[in-house]
Amino acid sequence: MRCVDDTYETELNFVDQFELSRNGMVKEIKTEFDIVRYCLAEQNKSQEQYAPVFDRIIIMPIRKLLCEKNSVLIKICPDFLMPKLIGVESELSEGHKVILPPYKISSMQDWMPVKEWLEQSISSFNRTPETIGKMFPDFTYEYIKNKLDRKNRAKLDSFYQKEEVQFKGEKIIIYTKKDPDNSLINIEIFEMLDKIGYNSLNLYNFIKHMSDKRGAHIDVAHSILIETLNNRDGLGLTPVTYFAIQMIYAAKKQILELSDYWEDMPELMV
Repeated sequence: MRCVDDTYETELNFVDQFELSRNGMVKEIKTEFDIVRYCLAEQNKSQEQYAPVFDRIIIMPIRKLLCEKNSVLIKICPDFLMPKLIGVESELSEGHKVILPPYKISSMQDWMPVKEWLEQSISSFNRTPETIGKMFPDFTYEYIKNKLDRKNRAKLDSFYQKEEVQFKGEKIIIYTKKDPDNSLINIEIFEMLDKIGYNSLNLYNFIKHMSDKRGAHIDVAHSILIETLNNRDGLGLTPVTYFAIQMIYAAKKQILELSDYWEDMPELMV
């Protein structure tokens, strides 16, 4: 075996990586929390028209710490819990339910693992296999197909037919069920649509949409309906703001090094 005691050397490069220590991870978490705190402080000083700007920034720490596979928060606290989604249950229109702020923080014994927290529904439509998807405009049909795998795209095409119709004096393209009274097919369509989030919006998809479509980059293909859920309550706080504040509060309660973080956290927020 050759001895390289006198010749061994390393070079600085851009590919070597190292794992953060626990202190390093805590520091990264604090930096993400500082982003939230800074935005909240500046938001109170700014005109209302700039409020959406701060939400676009605040959503990113939530996404990084609660949704990402390699989250430093989850690495430090694998059993990290979040407060259950408790707010004002409202019906915006017939069959359309939504949980609006203000959101309350329940006793810690009722908190849940992050994965379960992300699966909670913030808004949903009360539909049945018989009532769902009787007719789709062409653009909706294409968006649905884009969310399906190849096998289910082919199935969907076998269940629907394309028609050119007149609507308010204009010709439009729609897709209607070939066999609307077939209960087995209706159930299959319902399950297919439910799986891609057509009927219900969970917290993961809400956060992902808000961060992907507006935070990480500007995407012209965004959901107007999802963004309308991020309205401000009487305290001037949005769901995004509440989730960020609750995340910080939960971390203070579960991670020792963060217990004294933001000591003057307003009682209003917890």
